[in-house]
Amino acid sequence: MSALMHLQNKFQSYLINSDCDINADIEETKKVSAITRLQIYGDAYQSRLIEALASNYPILQKYLGDESFQELALHYIDEHPSTFRSIRWFGDQFENFLQKHNEPYLAELSKLEWRMTLTFDASDREIIDMTAVMQIPPDDWGMMQFTPHPSVYLLDFQWNVIQIWRSLSEDNSPDAPLKCDVPIPYIFWRKDLINQYCSLPLDEYFAIDSMMKGHTFGEICEGLYERVGDEDAALRAASLLKGWINSGLISAIEMEKFDEETG
Repeated sequence: MSALMHLQNKFQSYLINSDCDINADIEETKKVSAITRLQIYGDAYQSRLIEALASNYPILQKYLGDESFQELALHYIDEHPSTFRSIRWFGDQFENFLQKHNEPYLAELSKLEWRMTLTFDASDREIIDMTAVMQIPPDDWGMMQFTPHPSVYLLDFQWNVIQIWRSLSEDNSPDAPLKCDVPIPYIFWRKDLINQYCSLPLDEYFAIDSMMKGHTFGEICEGLYERVGDEDAALRAASLLKGWINSGLISAIEMEKFDEETG
């Protein structure tokens, strides 16, 4: 290890773990001691991490207020020192941290903000239109498998964090935290560089989840049959598929290969 790399590692250890082995390597003057110089860098580093958290969780910061958010951020930094070369990813454990400290609705609010950022940052990819489906013979539709757009995420929320997030985003006063009787599923995706989201009925939640897991259209229809009945399953599946395509959720269609040995 080179002398420079050794010094850099010692400095990093100081910033993350307050390790003072580097004190002797820091020049000091009559006016500024080595410890003071290190503290200046340490405080600046800590402030930068707090800024990164605020950037990733602006609505959570607005909800808590600057002082409470900073206190929470300092606690998080102590438990989860940055391990990323890019500060963009600092804060990835915020949801787990808040759950651990018994703040379930704040944890869900942080989950919402983090996933919205992932949705916006997701890689771009072409999306298909209904023409791609209509070119497939109807008898083969059951073998269709779908590739969702990289920005698509499914989440469910036990608390009214969507309403809280929306109110704060519009600079309105948020509702008080309210726990729902059952979790409400939502889908998030990006279309035309704008994040989209909506709640889902349970049958569509099942269908999209199945689609994202690689199940065929035939398997999705079978699952819908158990939920909406034989007469409505095929029509419901076709309607959902058209809606997904028009919304820009699907990037590609492939046909499941038939295995002659397994039938």
